[in-house]
Amino acid sequence: MFDMIGGIPSLVKGKTVTIKVNVTGGSSAPIYTLSAVETVYTHPVVVLAAASLFHKFGANRIVICESLYDLDDGRTGFQKSGYDVGTFESTVPTIEWENTRNCGTAAKYRQRNVEGQPYLYNYFMLNHRYSDTDVMVSIPKMKNHQIAGITLAMKNLFGITPSSLYSGVSQDEDSLSNRAQVLHQGAPSPAGGEILPVPSHQPGFRIPRAVVDIVRARPIDLSIIDAVVSMHGGEGVWQGTRVGLVAPGLLIAGRNCVCTDAVGAAIMGYDPEAPEGKRPFYNGANTLALAAARGLGSNRLQDIPVLGLSVAKARYAFLPSFKEGS
Repeated sequence: MFDMIGGIPSLVKGKTVTIKVNVTGGSSAPIYTLSAVETVYTHPVVVLAAASLFHKFGANRIVICESLYDLDDGRTGFQKSGYDVGTFESTVPTIEWENTRNCGTAAKYRQRNVEGQPYLYNYFMLNHRYSDTDVMVSIPKMKNHQIAGITLAMKNLFGITPSSLYSGVSQDEDSLSNRAQVLHQGAPSPAGGEILPVPSHQPGFRIPRAVVDIVRARPIDLSIIDAVVSMHGGEGVWQGTRVGLVAPGLLIAGRNCVCTDAVGAAIMGYDPEAPEGKRPFYNGANTLALAAARGLGSNRLQDIPVLGLSVAKARYAFLPSFKEGS
């Protein structure tokens, strides 16, 4: 894939590369017969494959990041989440780990501005790893999302916002809460940066727009979607019996995150141009369309060159998340 899309060796050579993975929800419970590593989280083998190639291409430093739901340092937290950190470190000597739920290994947060016309936030305060880097890589798991419809490379960056600042109205470096009060519902963040008055307190309005603002503040240089084994019907075990197991057997990579996610949506059996209220965007706005409207890329398949397997041959229909109120 890297050979086909081109430019990856020159992108990472001599650089610091930050990889944001998806280890969401704070629950390692299995989905039916398969572990969370197989179904909910970005699979460690996919991350290791990418990191080992970045190392081969001459990256100086590779940092694996996630806002984990524990108080552990990054290395310990990832080990507990099913990542064999010893294997990573023996394969990629320059690997580092960061739990970005708060300041982490730095003394202070870094401000990232949303240039141009933001939807909800003028800026975000983030862990230093998302600023002290040359290359930002998003490696999500291909899944549905109850509110956003789909969770791919862009939605994966929702998790770079520290829970210490975006989970409630008061700052707490030990916070392990999710971001529902602030990013979902519009409560004020200790970090500030909100556009006031708050345009909406509805999660279906806010979450897709927050995602676009986050990606504009911290652009993605490379997207790699793990669609080897996953789940449909939702993003985690907390959706209960509404979710099911899927095995598309696919990896998708691209330099433009909107285009890559649009192709991912189409492979899942969805129209990446679908309006709000239509599958899979039953419960919120179409993040792809909002991103395209801000000039981040195209969500029109006819605009996107696809190499390797065609979308039609790769298609593996996912059942969408349930429609709220039905």
